[in-house]
Amino acid sequence: MNIILQKYRNAEISTKITITYTACFLLLLMIINAVMYFGVYYALYRPASRSIKYSMENVKNLVDTIAQDTHAFKVGSIHEPLIAGVVLRVFDDYGNIFVDSDTHYFSNENFNKNILKNPSILADENMEVAAIGSSLIYRAKTDYSFEGEHVTLYFFRTITSEKDLLDRLENMLIFLDLFGIIFAVAVGNFASKKVLKPIKTMTEHAKNIAFGRMDGRIKISPANDELTELAKTFNDMLDRIQDGIDKQQEFVINASHALINPATAIFGTTEVLKKYGFDDKNIFAEMTDAISDSVHSMEGIIQNLLFIARIDQNRQKLSKTNFNLAYLIDNAVGLMQSVAPNHKIKIVQNDDAQIFGDEDLILEMLRKILDNAVKYNPDGKKISVASKVDGKKILVSIADNGVGIAQEYFEKIFERFFRIETVEDVRGGGLGLTIARWIANNHGIKIEVESELGKGTTFNLVIPLV
Repeated sequence: MNIILQKYRNAEISTKITITYTACFLLLLMIINAVMYFGVYYALYRPASRSIKYSMENVKNLVDTIAQDTHAFKVGSIHEPLIAGVVLRVFDDYGNIFVDSDTHYFSNENFNKNILKNPSILADENMEVAAIGSSLIYRAKTDYSFEGEHVTLYFFRTITSEKDLLDRLENMLIFLDLFGIIFAVAVGNFASKKVLKPIKTMTEHAKNIAFGRMDGRIKISPANDELTELAKTFNDMLDRIQDGIDKQQEFVINASHALINPATAIFGTTEVLKKYGFDDKNIFAEMTDAISDSVHSMEGIIQNLLFIARIDQNRQKLSKTNFNLAYLIDNAVGLMQSVAPNHKIKIVQNDDAQIFGDEDLILEMLRKILDNAVKYNPDGKKISVASKVDGKKILVSIADNGVGIAQEYFEKIFERFFRIETVEDVRGGGLGLTIARWIANNHGIKIEVESELGKGTTFNLVIPLV
């Protein structure tokens, strides 16, 4: 049994469906056949046994009446208490027949020779059943004594005169069961393969998928069922994976460009430094500053990559406390002004406000947005920062006068690795605003974008107060 169950568990889903469907169909068919079979037998045995019992009771009442008043007996009165179809024979102790309501009915000797040892479970246990020819016969008996005389009353009733009909019914039901099994196996096998075809197609398609080559898609059926939904989900998953691969490849290219520039600068600067810089203090100072800037640029890219990795692995921790946002804005603007001396970054308003959050991450968010403003703002253009308390929140705006952003990109700029390709000479991995959005979402901060091409962009931050 355990081996059979193990094979069933290891079988293909289509085989399991076929077996389960066949088993359920066969069980249902057997129940229906059993109900039909026993129903027919019940309809035959029940009326026969009841008619004999009623006849026995009526005859007993008649005999009791005659015993009290012999004048009550009339010729032919013995037939009156018998239900139609019931035959009565009365024997004495010597085997002589006193009464026979039907002399043409089967004899006692013939009945005794053909008594069934194992009659139907529906047969009355107080009655005997005999199969004579094509008929099934019931027989019940009762003893009666009167004034020292003893007689035996036998009651006969034909259950069915067409035993062959029951045999044919039994054979037909067996045939229907066998046909039902074959039909259930065929239909179950066909239906399971038909139903599971999209899954097999998905499996084969998944096997043939190569990294970066996911051009094939599952054909969507017009039927609006679970498998159609699964096929759509599978196709959507491939679209997302392909999109992720495309963005990853794009990011690798962008990151390579971003890293190769400072790496090349470091290499070139060190070559110049080796040839000329050690003897000239001015050149030495200039070269070391250039190397420092390049290393700082590489560090920023690597830090962004590490931050994204921590986000994906749910390892980025937040240490939230109450702090003054005004001080943090001053700090962020000062740091950005020092690394972007060619831009005019000005604080036009900075209200005192206590907020609850991770101070380092909030500072990082402000720096990412300011860095974005610097990248897409020509040298000499002004970048303004303002914070204003408004009820239970503080509104922080960072506005530039740069190239602006088309409206269809308002949400895309927060996606990983996204960069506006129309803007030239802007380096970066496209992760700054992604990180800023993640920090904002984890502090209940809402970021809104306002922009017009050629006129600049404003990032509005809605931050809850303590």
